[in-house]
Amino acid sequence: MRKTMVVLSLVTLFAAAVIPCTGVFAAINKKPSEKKPTESPVKVVPNGNSCVDCHKALAGNLRSVVLEWEVSVHAKKGNKCNICHGGNPAIYDAKLSKSPEYNFVGRPEKKDIADFCGRGMCHATALHQFKKSPHFDSVLKMGDPNCVSCHGKHNIQRSSMNIISDKTCSDCHSVEYSREIIKSIFSIENDIIKLEENIDYLEKKKADVKDAYDRLKKTKTLFHQLVHVFSKEDIDFTQKIVALEIKSLNDDIVSKLNVVRRLDFIYVFTAVFSFATIFGLAFYVVRMLTKRK
Repeated sequence: MRKTMVVLSLVTLFAAAVIPCTGVFAAINKKPSEKKPTESPVKVVPNGNSCVDCHKALAGNLRSVVLEWEVSVHAKKGNKCNICHGGNPAIYDAKLSKSPEYNFVGRPEKKDIADFCGRGMCHATALHQFKKSPHFDSVLKMGDPNCVSCHGKHNIQRSSMNIISDKTCSDCHSVEYSREIIKSIFSIENDIIKLEENIDYLEKKKADVKDAYDRLKKTKTLFHQLVHVFSKEDIDFTQKIVALEIKSLNDDIVSKLNVVRRLDFIYVFTAVFSFATIFGLAFYVVRMLTKRK
């Protein structure tokens, strides 16, 4: 009887020791259940432009803003909507792409448009100049005229005389005053365009135009300052400086053009003379050989 009790006790102790271990080994050797990763419902395209793709599928003004943007200087330079409005154009989800973490900005208030355009490294210089103008005081009070009054809202156009008209200016100023200012600006713009064309021509002819190019760049900076400041006194003063610089620069360019044209004439004359000489000698040799035969 005692032997039986001892055997049962040993069996019980063995079972108590082995069974938990078996469970542990089973747990260790058990393979984790393979779950298929759930695919994200959000489409992400690193180089995409979800703003344009989404708005093109809409109607009315929400679609027309894209059509305007496509002909803008921003689009031609490859700048996407997030340059101005923030958001993440790589995310194809209307809510997530405009979430606060991506600093999305919708339509700014009129009085904030100048600061909106001059943020960061965009148009800080133009903003600094514009804030000196009497127009900026009007912007703070009424919201107009701001950057989009001349450059457009989504069809942003480069600074040129084509974006200014007496119709725009005469909303606040007299037609005579507007035409006088615009005529002055157009005259300077035309002079600058001619200088640019002449410098490009000289550059193609391998002439040294670095100094002329640097001077023209400074003159254009003064001109853009004149346009953005738009104060009658500043316009009169800057116009005189720009006119003098343009005249001096034009004299230098014309002098270089004359030299280049003389060299071109000498080159053409030399080429024609050489061709005529070679042709004459060839004709003479052929004639002499014919006579000998």
